[in-house]
Amino acid sequence: MLLHENQVRLTPRERDILFRLTGSDPHYVTTRAQLKEWAARYLTALPDDAREIREIKAVLQRYLPF
Repeated sequence: MLLHENQVRLTPRERDILFRLTGSDPHYVTTRAQLKEWAARYLTALPDDAREIREIKAVLQRYLPF
């Protein structure tokens, strides 16, 4: 992930990992605000998520730079 002030650029690998975890490609995320909005929408743990997925989502929510 590349950061410069309010700008965010996800690498293709990061986009792929986030897509596989959530089913949503964050291709449009270019600012911290968009990243925060995307995370709030797609990184919320769902009741049918496996324990590992819930834990990964929690870690990502905690450490994403918004």
